[in-house]
Amino acid sequence: MRKERRAILKWGSTAAAAWFLAGCGRRPGGPPGRERYSVYLTSDDGPLKGSPNLDAAIRETKVPLTAFVVGKHAHPSLYRSYLEGYRNNPYITLANHSYTHANGHYIDYYRHPMQVLADFEKNRVVLGLGDRRGRLPGRDSWRLGGRAYDADRSATAAADLLASHGYTLYGWDLEWTHTHSGRPIGTAEELYRRIKFQLHRGHTYTPGHLMLLMHDQMFGTLSAKMELKRLIMLLKNDPQIRLRPLADYPLSAPPYKVPTTKGPRLIKGRTTGVGETTPIDPLRFSR
Repeated sequence: MRKERRAILKWGSTAAAAWFLAGCGRRPGGPPGRERYSVYLTSDDGPLKGSPNLDAAIRETKVPLTAFVVGKHAHPSLYRSYLEGYRNNPYITLANHSYTHANGHYIDYYRHPMQVLADFEKNRVVLGLGDRRGRLPGRDSWRLGGRAYDADRSATAAADLLASHGYTLYGWDLEWTHTHSGRPIGTAEELYRRIKFQLHRGHTYTPGHLMLLMHDQMFGTLSAKMELKRLIMLLKNDPQIRLRPLADYPLSAPPYKVPTTKGPRLIKGRTTGVGETTPIDPLRFSR
C-alpha cells in the first residue's frame, strides 16, 4: 500500500506541473483551436481480465484503438473469447506484442534476437495476425519508414532483426501506468493535461502525433472503464485533437530529437507505478 500511495502522489505532483505548463506553453503562430494534433490509443498485454471492459468502452465511444496482443494469454477459453470480442469490434485493430511477453525476463529475452523473431512469428501465426505491426515487450523501440529509436539499447539488435523481416515497430510517447493491484494511476483529467502538455511542447517521437500506451489489466473494474471513457470524451471534445487509427501514423518525419526544455520530463519511459518496462508477467494481473 505504501508503494501505491507514493506512486499516486508522484503522479499527482507531475500532473499539476503539466496542467500549469500546458496552459502556458502554446506554440507561437496561431490562436487556440488552429492546430490539429493526432492521438493514437493503444493497449498492451491482452487478452486479460480487463479486456471486456476495454472492448465495451471502445464500442460505446466509437474511437479507434490498437490492441497489442500476446498469444500466451489467449490459452484459456475465456480469454480466447475476449480476443474474439476484439476481432468483432470494428474499432479495434490487433497487432503483435510477442507470444510470450518475454515471460517477464526482458534482459535475457533480448540477448537472443533470433528467439525474439521466432516469438513474434509464432504469435503472428497462432493468432492469425494479418500484418507485421508490433510492439516489443518491455522496451520502447521504434522501427518505421527507415526511422529508429531505442530507449534501451539492449533491444536494438532484436528490433533491427524484426525490421529486416518486415516488421514495423511502435513504441510510445506517454504511458498510463497502474498500481501493483492493477488500478490506473491518475484521473482522466490529469492524463488529458499531460497529453496536451506533450503535444504543445513537441515531446513526441513524431511532432504533432502522440502514441498513448495503456494496458488491458488496468480495466478490470467498472470504475476503471468509466475513467477511460472520460479520457476518451475529453480527447474527442478537444477541437485541437483527432483520435486516429494506427494505420494513419506517419512513417516519414524529421529525425527524433530528445527535448531539452526545462521542467517535468514527461517523455520516453515510465511515469510511476507498474508500466510496460516493469519486469512482471502481465498474467499475474489476470487472476
